[in-house]
Amino acid sequence: MKYSSLFLSFCLAFLVLGCASAPPPAPPVKTEKTDIWPKIYTDETYLSTFASTWSEDEAIGVIRNLQNAVVEFNANLPLSELNVDPYGMRARWSWTENGSLMKSAGFIIPFDQVSSILLEHYPSLDKDYKWGLIVTLAGGSRVSLRTPTRDAAERIGKAVHLLAKARGSKVSMPNTRFGAALAPLTEAQAQAAGVLQSAGIIVSWIFMESPAEKAGFSPQDIITGAGEKAVQKADDLFSAIDAAAASGAREIKIAGLRRSYRTEEKNYIEIFVPLTFTLTIDQTGVLP
Repeated sequence: MKYSSLFLSFCLAFLVLGCASAPPPAPPVKTEKTDIWPKIYTDETYLSTFASTWSEDEAIGVIRNLQNAVVEFNANLPLSELNVDPYGMRARWSWTENGSLMKSAGFIIPFDQVSSILLEHYPSLDKDYKWGLIVTLAGGSRVSLRTPTRDAAERIGKAVHLLAKARGSKVSMPNTRFGAALAPLTEAQAQAAGVLQSAGIIVSWIFMESPAEKAGFSPQDIITGAGEKAVQKADDLFSAIDAAAASGAREIKIAGLRRSYRTEEKNYIEIFVPLTFTLTIDQTGVLP
């Protein structure tokens, strides 16, 4: 699961300058620098704000009604107990070992400690429940749930989000006008790409159904500029997109570098090719 080390990526090949369409995947390459780049994962994170107009009582009722549609990510066992009130969600499950020894485990989600919620899909998981949530708590601990459908996962996410906000929790949600996890360049990444460490930011992973995905961005892409301005941190990118939206623009050009390769005598040589992406701007800045 990608969130144990933070998140997915794609390594892509041949491209046409100025075009944001994805080149074909590069063949597997064994290099000493592989571990400096965001990893590739098969699980998918979908863009969602988990906005709702429910009352607290309605949110609590949603969670209670979905008790039979939730398993903890690793346990994959039905919940034998689920308690929820305005302050938290507590669940337990039980199993038998060695024919007679009863064991149990559980999780707690204190709503005032919720720091982020992510909507997940696990297409390659060899289990029935392929949708789910990752709820991150203050301090970095996580509760991972799986559900049989996207609707069930979204409804629980909306309920947790509403109750967390009601308890004063500052829940971090994605920038919906872009839709990707971004990070500063490390010294090793900047050196490999031949740029200053302050010259851009790197895409760690992309939200499915996001403007960034539709524009052709991939994990491991390095963003260096947006509009006519340089990008040194994520806020620079978001500010440029918001400024373009405020001016009535329907799109913005974003400059970057894509990690790729070329061949030399049957060897694959890592290269970084300039790209220009066209990001469509949602004038509302929110998801439907």
